[in-house]
Amino acid sequence: MIKKTHIVFSMLLLLSCGEEKAIESQATIVTVGDVITERVTLEQRYPASIVALKEVELRADVVGYVTKIHVADGERVRKGQLLYEIDRSRYKAQLDQAQSQLAIAEANQRKAERDITRYEKLREGNAIADKIYDDAVTEKVSRQQELLSAQAAVENAKTNLSYATIRAPFDGTVGFSSVRIGTLVSPGQTLLNVISADDPIGLDFFADEKTLVAYLDIAKSPERVMTDSVFHLVLPNQQLYRYPGKIETIDRAIDKSTGTIQIRLQFPNNDLLLKPGLNTTLIYKQTIVEPQITIPQKALVERLGEVYVYIVSDGRAKQVTVKTGSKTKDRVVILEGLEPGQQVILGGVQKVTDGGEITIKNDH
Repeated sequence: MIKKTHIVFSMLLLLSCGEEKAIESQATIVTVGDVITERVTLEQRYPASIVALKEVELRADVVGYVTKIHVADGERVRKGQLLYEIDRSRYKAQLDQAQSQLAIAEANQRKAERDITRYEKLREGNAIADKIYDDAVTEKVSRQQELLSAQAAVENAKTNLSYATIRAPFDGTVGFSSVRIGTLVSPGQTLLNVISADDPIGLDFFADEKTLVAYLDIAKSPERVMTDSVFHLVLPNQQLYRYPGKIETIDRAIDKSTGTIQIRLQFPNNDLLLKPGLNTTLIYKQTIVEPQITIPQKALVERLGEVYVYIVSDGRAKQVTVKTGSKTKDRVVILEGLEPGQQVILGGVQKVTDGGEITIKNDH
């Protein structure tokens, strides 16, 4: 009797174990990740190019031959430094002539004033005809106009003479000279050289219109923005440039064809590593001050425009619709739908169903 009871018990035990294994085999094996809060640093990369914040084409305002070149190709220059001289002899001669005409006009004007003074005394004693006096007044006015004309001629001659010397309008670096000694230049037409400012220097990139508000906030009130924003650039040799940049200018309008807007940054350039035309990569890092809820990106499921995840709930998978924010590395910010401390299904997420049993087997 005891043997029969033992056999029956053993069979029941085996049946029970089989049922448990069957139930366990119906559960989906998954791996999970934690829903956490953390300070998030967002990173965006843009192709960018270096530009001069100030750049001027140097052209002559007078006609003549280049007589002297005082700057070497690619030389750094200071504001006001003499760069080129155009043949000054004709303009010096014109100034001498104008000054001579001015001296004559001044003498004629003084004579006309003396005549008026003398005629006024004679007129008081009725010792001069009115016509003579009137002619003297007319002569004085004429001489005054001649004097003004002569003074203007002198100023014009001085200006032309000054234009025969080309000076640096600001501190910067010149390029390769487009002329040599003996080259005939024409006013406003002949390009002598190009000068561009070195430090600071600019960087242009095009940002998506969706990010415009953030950049406007940084540009208008950087001390008030609740984020730590840093602009860095990667040089063509893949080295990170050591100085951060700041916003210099944001274009007035968005390009309708691309949906982007041009933004110009300013970078220090003490060591002159950055040259106009250099192609670089801009890295924009934004650390959000307030901690954000994040999950691994692989937990997300998107179907028919809806984004959701599966969370662990009493040994079962529960589908939860979420609203996502920015992505950072392998994680994504969750704006709505989850709370810290929950667990989301990562591995096996394509096999689970809402309410389905799961077995967690994370690798340790």
